[in-house]
This record gives sequence, C-alpha cells and structure tokens, in this order.
Amino acid sequence: MAKGKAKANAFTSSRKRSVNWHEDQSKYMLEWCTEYLKKQHAGFKFKKAHLMLCANDLNKFTMGVTVDQVVCHYRHHRKNWKYIATTLSNRGNTFDEKRCMVNISESEKEKLCDRARRLLAKPIKFFNEMRELFIGSNIDGSLAIDQNTCMDAADGLDSDDSR
Repeated sequence: MAKGKAKANAFTSSRKRSVNWHEDQSKYMLEWCTEYLKKQHAGFKFKKAHLMLCANDLNKFTMGVTVDQVVCHYRHHRKNWKYIATTLSNRGNTFDEKRCMVNISESEKEKLCDRARRLLAKPIKFFNEMRELFIGSNIDGSLAIDQNTCMDAADGLDSDDSR
C-alpha cells in the first residue's frame, strides 16, 4: 500500500487550487486593474507580470492568491465582458441600468452559447467596473479642454495689448 501512495503523490496534478472569490475581492481586483490601466500608455495590454502586482496587493489582505489565479480571474471577467459587449452591439439590445441587465429578444437568446445565455439571464455583477476596464480606452478625460476655452486663451496670447 505504501507503493500506491508514493505513486499517487508522484503524479499530482499541476493544476493550482481554486479560489472562491468574494464579491469585494473581485471588485477590488477590477478596480485595481482599472487604476493601473489609467497610469499606462494608450494600447496597453495586461500581461502576467502586471497582474503579479495585483496579486501582491491582494495578498496584503491575506487572501493568498497566486499570479495564475489572478490571471484566470481577470480572463474570466474579460470573457464575460466580450459576451456582454457583443450582445449590446447587436441592434435592438439595450442595457437596463436599474436592474443591471441586458434586454435581449428571445430569438437572439436562442443563438447564444450556454455560458452567454446564463450570464445575460440575470443581473450582471460588476458591469460598471468591467465597462470601465475593458471598454478599450484608458483615457479619463483629464487632459480634455473645452474648445471655446482653448480659443479664448489663444486669443489673449496673440493680442497686440500684451506687447
């Protein structure tokens, strides 16, 4: 029997333990990624090294997650967002802000895969956080200038009275 145990231990799975993410932990991860993304250049893509920083931050709260678990959780939300964005881009589908659900016709529901159908059949958790993170832009509008204000400032600098 000792041989069997040794043999079983030698072939342990390379799969990491799963983590049950609580809502506040998932929200923190999405918000952390959004804040990190805002500090990066346009066209920035998350890599494993970036999500390692997120894992380190989560582990400050004694969560005990690995980088691979954070990467998997990030990809889970990114895939969910892909289903949501694709559905909302179709004509006639709308988003109900009050119930946090996508309004979709029954005929279109039949065309969806099972995962997308289950996701869209109930209120979507972290919709606003996912939208902010995955919408494809990390621009927050802080550099935007009103066109009229810009023109007024330029007029003041070019006037003959300033010489």
